[in-house]
Amino acid sequence: MSEIRVNTIQPEITGGSLTFTGITTFSGTGSLTLPGGTLEQRPSPLVAGQIRVIQGELGNAVEYYNGTSWVQV
Repeated sequence: MSEIRVNTIQPEITGGSLTFTGITTFSGTGSLTLPGGTLEQRPSPLVAGQIRVIQGELGNAVEYYNGTSWVQV
């Protein structure tokens, strides 16, 4: 198995996205920061498996898109 160690991975353009395929493992004792925003800021186009933090008047929650609708975790 190959291993690549880096401190930062970022897209070439600001606001771009990164795609990982296969099994992706995050380890350590740090954290993973999810993207987030309001209902109006949900991504487009919608893709099953998207996950984000929904921010609103009632507080924050994690939600994912199941291919049909957004579901809070």
